[in-house]
Amino acid sequence: MRLLSQLGVVVPLIALAAGGGWYWTVGGERGNQAPSTRQTRVAVVETVPARLGTVTETVTAVGTARAASSVKIVPSTAGRIIQIAFQAGQRVQAGAPLVELDSDSERAAVREAESELANLRLQVQRAGSLRTQRLVSAADLDDLRAKLGMAEARLEAARSRLQKRTIRAPFTGVVGLRNVNLGAYADTDTTLTTLDDLDTIELEFKVPERYFSVVKPAQAVRAVSAAFPGRTFVGAVREVDTRIDPVARAFRVRAELPNPDALLPDGLFMAVRLTIAERDHAVLVPEEAVVSEKGRSYVHVVAGGIATRTAITTGQRFDAAVEVLTGLAPGAEVVTKGHQALRERSPVRPVDGSAKTAAALIPGETD
Repeated sequence: MRLLSQLGVVVPLIALAAGGGWYWTVGGERGNQAPSTRQTRVAVVETVPARLGTVTETVTAVGTARAASSVKIVPSTAGRIIQIAFQAGQRVQAGAPLVELDSDSERAAVREAESELANLRLQVQRAGSLRTQRLVSAADLDDLRAKLGMAEARLEAARSRLQKRTIRAPFTGVVGLRNVNLGAYADTDTTLTTLDDLDTIELEFKVPERYFSVVKPAQAVRAVSAAFPGRTFVGAVREVDTRIDPVARAFRVRAELPNPDALLPDGLFMAVRLTIAERDHAVLVPEEAVVSEKGRSYVHVVAGGIATRTAITTGQRFDAAVEVLTGLAPGAEVVTKGHQALRERSPVRPVDGSAKTAAALIPGETD
C-alpha cells in the first residue's frame, strides 16, 4: 500500500512536469516564430496632389473716403437770399447757379456805368472828328480817351459785383444739405451748402513701415464698407507719402476708386486690401497637409505606397491653403489625413481626398 501511495504521488508529478515541459516548448516556439510571421501594418491615409496656383500677397488697412474735390459754398459778398436753385443730393454742372442774393443796387450800378461809358464813347468819337479839323487839341482828345478807359473799368467792376450776387458751382459735383433759407441774410462766413466731386473717390490709409519698399503707385486696391454689404470697390494706388510717421511707424497711401454712380460719400470708413505682390505658378497644398514641429514645417509625400516625411519652406497662408516655396514639386501626393499613424517611410494605402480639399487649393489672397 505504501508503494502504491508513493507511486500515486510520483506519477502526477511526472505528468505535470511533462505537461509543463510541453507547454514551455510550444510556447517558446510560438514566441520565436512571432517576429517572422507578424505582418507590417499599412496605414490608410487621405492624399491630394500639390497644385499650381496664383498667390496674391496683400496688406490690410482701414481708411476714409474723400471726394476728389470738396468745398464749402460761401458767398463772397453779403446779402439777402432771394433764390435757392438746388436740392440736397442734386448733381450740378460747373457754373450752375446755386444761390442768388438781392442785387438791386448792383444792377443799378451796372446801368449807370453802361450809360457813362456810352456817353464817353460818343464824346471820343466826336472829338476825334473835330481833331481832324484841328478844332480840338490832342491833349483834350487824350483826356477823353483816358476817361473812356476808366469808364470801361468801372463797368467791368460793376458787372463783377453783380455776378457775385449769384453763387455758382465751381466744378461739377453733388451738392450737400441746404444750410440757409429763402429770405435769410448771408455773409461771407455763411456756409450755404457743400459741393463734392464724387466721380472719383480718394481713399487715404496708413500702411506699416515694413512695407515701405514694396508699396508703389498703380498697385491694385480693393475696398469694402459696412454701408454696402457684398460690394467691393476696386481702384489703384495714386501716390505714396515720402515720410514715415515716427509715432505710428506707418506711412500714408492715397488710392483712387472710380465712383461713377456716386455711391461712395465723402467721409465713409472703409476696409482696404492692398495688393503688393502676385506670384503665378505657386505650389499650393491644403493647410492640413502641413505638419509643424520645432519651428520647421513638413509634409508626408506618398510615392509607391510609401509615405516619406519631407521638409518644406512655407510662404503665404490664406483661407485653408499654404504656399510651398521649396521642398515640394507640383503634382506630388501629400497626406492630408492620417499623419498620426505615420513614421519615416511608412507603408500606406492612399485614399484620394481631393474632393474634400479642392476648395482649399483655389488661388486666393493673403495678408
